[in-house]
Amino acid sequence: MRRRSGFTLMEIMIVFAIVGMIAAIALPRISFYFEPPSALLQRSIEEARNLALNGVSIKFTLKPTRDSRRGEILAEALIQQEVERDSLSAFLGTADSNASVLVWKPVQLKYPMAGDGWSIEPDVIYFYTDGSCTPAKISWLDIGAANSRAQNFLLTVTGYCFDVNEI
Repeated sequence: MRRRSGFTLMEIMIVFAIVGMIAAIALPRISFYFEPPSALLQRSIEEARNLALNGVSIKFTLKPTRDSRRGEILAEALIQQEVERDSLSAFLGTADSNASVLVWKPVQLKYPMAGDGWSIEPDVIYFYTDGSCTPAKISWLDIGAANSRAQNFLLTVTGYCFDVNEI
């Protein structure tokens, strides 16, 4: 009898099991980089709301791209900034004034809303220290796609964001 060369069924099953385990480990790490816009938006809103609950007022503003109503959403925090006494006194016209003022400074979120296809109404969304926020309509559109293919989201006063397209 001649012996045939090739793989047995058991060897093939072992190889598939090893490939399956490697895929189960690698896939979550790879899929993190391809998150849908709805997940990025939800994470950004949760992070902004948590910062606000910890005492830092946050606002989202739209930085439009070239002649467009769409653009990138920027996050800013309201912080106290020290000011030189002379310049503040000259500005206010007083001799005795506080040495700090409140200013909006850009803040880097852990999960920023990447991309230039965002649109928000109203133009600014505020997250307050009591956990509430400005209700808003937020939409995402891939650059070059038809306007009817936009993903629309509603942000409620309580900070809950839901996809209008799924209703």
